Amino acid sequence: MVDSNLAPGLRALGFFGVGRRFRIESNLHWGEIVVEQARSFTARGVRFTVNVGVISRDEWNQQLRVRPYYPVSKAAPAPTTDTGTGWEAPIGELVTVAGYPIGELWWELEVGRPFDSLAREVLSAVREFALPAMRNRMS
Repeated sequence: MVDSNLAPGLRALGFFGVGRRFRIESNLHWGEIVVEQARSFTARGVRFTVNVGVISRDEWNQQLRVRPYYPVSKAAPAPTTDTGTGWEAPIGELVTVAGYPIGELWWELEVGRPFDSLAREVLSAVREFALPAMRNRMS
């Protein structure tokens, strides 16, 4: 589902990346969307959520000096946003109903079920809630 549905949809929104990590950049910041699979899964399916983060390029470069094992390229993974000026949030903190965040938000991908509508729902949450929050912090 990530490769065939989420990745093309995220690229259409301006992200680049592969696997479960997708980035968007501005002159001063890196933004990142990470699809996180639940640690436990069953033969019936898997649960997943989306985590969102923004880090300034200055902070990213500072972390490269401290931990130089990050490859330096446009597709380089962004260092963690748990220090310095970074910001991160699970998508459930960004999705609101009647002005209130819904809290934890996990989707379930069931084996053998079509996933087009599930992928559209995830992309809608990214487009309507995650991307505006990221752009707000990147401006």
